[in-house]
Amino acid sequence: MGRVDRLIGVRIGARLGAGCSLFLLGVLFSEAALGWGVGHRIITEAALGVQPRSLLERWQVPHRNAFLEKEESIAWYVANHFSKHPDWVDGPSRTGEDLEERVRIKAFVYAESQGRYTPAITYAGPDRVASKGFRPKTYHYFTFQTEEVNREFARKGSRWYFEKISEAFREGNDLIAAEYFGAFAHAIQDRVSPFHVWDGYTGEREAFEDSLAGEGLQSEEGSRNGNPGYTSLFWTVGGKGMTPNLEGYQPRSLGDSAESASEEFVRRLFASREYAESIYTDREGFIAAHLEDDWKERGSSVDTDRFLTRVAEENAKLTADVLFTAFSLASDE
Repeated sequence: MGRVDRLIGVRIGARLGAGCSLFLLGVLFSEAALGWGVGHRIITEAALGVQPRSLLERWQVPHRNAFLEKEESIAWYVANHFSKHPDWVDGPSRTGEDLEERVRIKAFVYAESQGRYTPAITYAGPDRVASKGFRPKTYHYFTFQTEEVNREFARKGSRWYFEKISEAFREGNDLIAAEYFGAFAHAIQDRVSPFHVWDGYTGEREAFEDSLAGEGLQSEEGSRNGNPGYTSLFWTVGGKGMTPNLEGYQPRSLGDSAESASEEFVRRLFASREYAESIYTDREGFIAAHLEDDWKERGSSVDTDRFLTRVAEENAKLTADVLFTAFSLASDE
């Protein structure tokens, strides 16, 4: 897409019942454009590179996705397509030609309503029409008002993913395991992107932006949708220049069961977020570097990328540990 403050028009053609057609026109600011973007591929590839040979060999099997019509290894699909699953479920469709794939993908994304697991519903697909607009909250952004609720959401969703991934590995459904992992990895990585690191911490973000108002962070042209009450565009850097290096890192298990692994995962996930925030609020580091960039147009210099790489590298270790844990649970059982 173009500028990050561009509004995206969506026209959806959905066939309901016996030949009945319904067209929806929605306009929204796509949050998929505000997270890591290509950074998901970069972080996921780093995490895959340190996995056991036995796992990597299983994911070297060729796969051909019906929508992409491209034959590549399962591992390639994990980094380049499956790690985008939550964005495909929650995002708009430009042409409507990808709706079938978006609806297919929703099966791999955890969602809940009123604290209970509820099958995901796409933003753009005909399943949303059938649900009369209702959509459960997907395991994507941790935007609840309190950290306690966000932690509980993270715990329940992670246990679901650990169970799904390990079960698929155990049954030899390596492709299914890969799709579940890709969706899980996306949420882990978005939690530390400069934009989504503030999810659930709106007050803290506003206070920090206020302290940098003189640099334009609270100006109309420096704010999402031109509204100073929204998040500053300063945080919409995409991370395409990140170069995380996990050489020599040995992934470790987060627990000997899905339940215990989910508990340790939540602790690590929020620690990862806190680490990322500490990097992004360092006035002599990331802040000073990124203020020199054309940040209103998502500019990112070598100096800025150096700080982003530190966050990506730390988060890639957690992503690697999650996959190693799920694979180990399958082997243990």
